[in-house]
Amino acid sequence: MRVAFLAGHLSRRASGVRQTIEGLSGALATRGMEIKVFGIRDAAWTQDAAQWKGATAEVFDRFGPANFGFMPKLGRALHTYDPDIVHLHGIWMYSSAVAAGWAERTGRPLAISPHGMLAPAALSYSWGRKRIVRALFQDRCFALASGYHATAEAEAANIRAYFGEVPVAVVPNGVDDSSVTLPAFSERRKRVLAIGRLHPVKGYDRLLRAWALVEGDVPGWTLEIAGPVPDGHGAILRTLIKELGLSRATIGEAKFGTERDASIADARLFALPSLTENFALTVTEALVCATPVLASTGTPWSALPEQNCGWWVLPEPKALAEALCVALTLPEDQLAAMGVNGRRWARETFCWDRITLKMTGFYDALLRGAS
Repeated sequence: MRVAFLAGHLSRRASGVRQTIEGLSGALATRGMEIKVFGIRDAAWTQDAAQWKGATAEVFDRFGPANFGFMPKLGRALHTYDPDIVHLHGIWMYSSAVAAGWAERTGRPLAISPHGMLAPAALSYSWGRKRIVRALFQDRCFALASGYHATAEAEAANIRAYFGEVPVAVVPNGVDDSSVTLPAFSERRKRVLAIGRLHPVKGYDRLLRAWALVEGDVPGWTLEIAGPVPDGHGAILRTLIKELGLSRATIGEAKFGTERDASIADARLFALPSLTENFALTVTEALVCATPVLASTGTPWSALPEQNCGWWVLPEPKALAEALCVALTLPEDQLAAMGVNGRRWARETFCWDRITLKMTGFYDALLRGAS
């Protein structure tokens, strides 16, 4: 079986989507599947290519607006590769047009991973542009899809809410813990860490407002929010810190790879206050690092309290503040035990052997024409 992954940016610019594509393609290739990843060449790729651990990647120069991703050589390269299945990662970009043309020409299966882009909150952003893209090629791409891949049941529900009863395979993202070095919990800094793209949908403004309610009650603790800034939202968050008079909250630089893992492993709590997430790979990374997690109900992580490894609350300042207050005043041994629970759960549930088996089954079903 030969599979082509069509993507947008493969550099750090793509944040969590890049990590997902890199991890899944690499795991499938390691287990014997023929995989090739096609994406955009950008300035960051020059640096990131050396650290790429995914399947063989072929990148192309982009022309025109960055959020359109026009790659005139992509269609010819896909034709030359001649895959059995095309797996489109992300939507609303030129790669969708190429995927639609390939599916129409060959009659072979097209799988689509929306990566959270069909969630109501995500659809509300740039709706005018999306309306144009739908008319140009995205609706045709949707109509030609053989099946959809969701990383959680909540995302599958969003897909069906948008399309109706279409075939959806729920396969979570995997995580690799082989490079994670864990310090003793007592050696970690009293820090709440949030890592992700600095964008309004991530809810970091709400986390800062929650921090303002508890900062005076948790001496010694700090809050760090770190991530890439694609649209200048970091400046807005820094201004909010000043307006709220926070003394132990900072907006840090983006963290990637081993630096990201080391930072998570040095924190005592990981926070994800997003308004919407299709999966949130950073949660599994935190769990593998034995770091308890505070996630919002906008994420698909309702099992955190069930597994006794975190909290799952509304993405509102009051609810976040109440959970922060509980977490940061727990005895150290109890918080550490929650971290151990999370690490055990993540290693059992999100190991790559299990994930690749499910994804291979999805591809097999598409080739058989099964739903």
